[in-house]
Amino acid sequence: MKLTQVASALILLTFLGGAAAPSGAASQPEIFTYPAEFEPQSAVWLGAALRQNGQNDLPVLMAMVRALAPNVALYLVSPDFAQQQQLKSALRKAGLDERRIRYVIVRSSPTRWYRDIGPVFLKGNRGHLKVVDFSFNCYGDCANGSAEAMKKEGIDRQIAAMLRLPVLHTRLASEGGDRDVNGQGTLMAVESVEMQRNPHLTRAQIEHELLRVLGQKKMIWLKRGVAEDDDAQQQGPVSGNIYAAGAGGHIDEMARFTDPHTILLEQVTAQERDSDPVLRASYKRLGENYRILTSATDQDGRPFRIVRMPAADPIYLAYTFKAGDDGLAFFRGSKPGQPIRVILPASYMNFVISNGVVLVSAYWRPGRPESTRRKDEAARRILQSLFPDRRIVQIHDEAIHYSGGGMHCATQQMPALP
Repeated sequence: MKLTQVASALILLTFLGGAAAPSGAASQPEIFTYPAEFEPQSAVWLGAALRQNGQNDLPVLMAMVRALAPNVALYLVSPDFAQQQQLKSALRKAGLDERRIRYVIVRSSPTRWYRDIGPVFLKGNRGHLKVVDFSFNCYGDCANGSAEAMKKEGIDRQIAAMLRLPVLHTRLASEGGDRDVNGQGTLMAVESVEMQRNPHLTRAQIEHELLRVLGQKKMIWLKRGVAEDDDAQQQGPVSGNIYAAGAGGHIDEMARFTDPHTILLEQVTAQERDSDPVLRASYKRLGENYRILTSATDQDGRPFRIVRMPAADPIYLAYTFKAGDDGLAFFRGSKPGQPIRVILPASYMNFVISNGVVLVSAYWRPGRPESTRRKDEAARRILQSLFPDRRIVQIHDEAIHYSGGGMHCATQQMPALP
């Protein structure tokens, strides 16, 4: 039976356990902060739009649900009833336990990149939740408040209304994939991304607003993201006729907090630098970011432990566009009849942390280099060492990379309440 918004709201409220906005006056205002992803979660929201860019991505979503559902409640967000029914049917045929799964239709945002445009859940020191409503400008490709942007950025307010949670509004344009926190008051983001989204603001103004709305104390600015996550429409080719079709350099493709004192940072070796032009660009950017992090301190002035993660082996696609094809506008600088190569945003850094489990990409399959198999195993071992009490689940999620992101981009955690 198709759920109306009213019925959905009632189900969601029951599923949440009755959490609602605080009522009544208090002598001191409740203090809200954005918890770290590795802290306890009550639920994970998962963008479940299907067949984006023509790929059969249903197996990826099913694998994610299979790994997450035993550990945490899930909200599966579909853009329409037909896709919701397709997903529901597939999960039932696979025999997955649906007791901790809720299906939600959000027509305002037909995308799977829920982390970027969906609500950011803050946790209060009195046990309440609040949603931050950031502005969205299509990753810098459209204007704040434009008709195109408004079609996509209403999802956070709609879900907040369904959950009856208060909303903290900000005009700052920022995507969730470019922010990471250590759970103690330190926030990391990428300078080139946040400045490009907000060209009318200084870095100091952006920092002040990010710290304010997320309840953080200190900011660490990394310079640029890895080249595999460049935005072809905004930044043009990485090198020659080679493009990346990502978000423009999000933090979750290269640097992540794994506990309050540890940062996992991607690493490109000198040999990889010399073998591939995209990795050559990433090598330089990661080197600069490594120097920043080795001299950075947390909110209490303590240095971080820096652990390195191998870069995934490059995966390339080949295209040739005719005059009038949409790709000519998307891949800035490309010409009709000119072959171009596009690197997928393959990365072991776009992992998902939840209760008792960590989901990470795997890329080896028959016919691919043995180095890919070795890197898959190295990524698993590194994450297991950093999360010894969680199960590491490797998922072949390449199909969703065609849309410009990975598993982490498709999720957003809801913190557990006392």
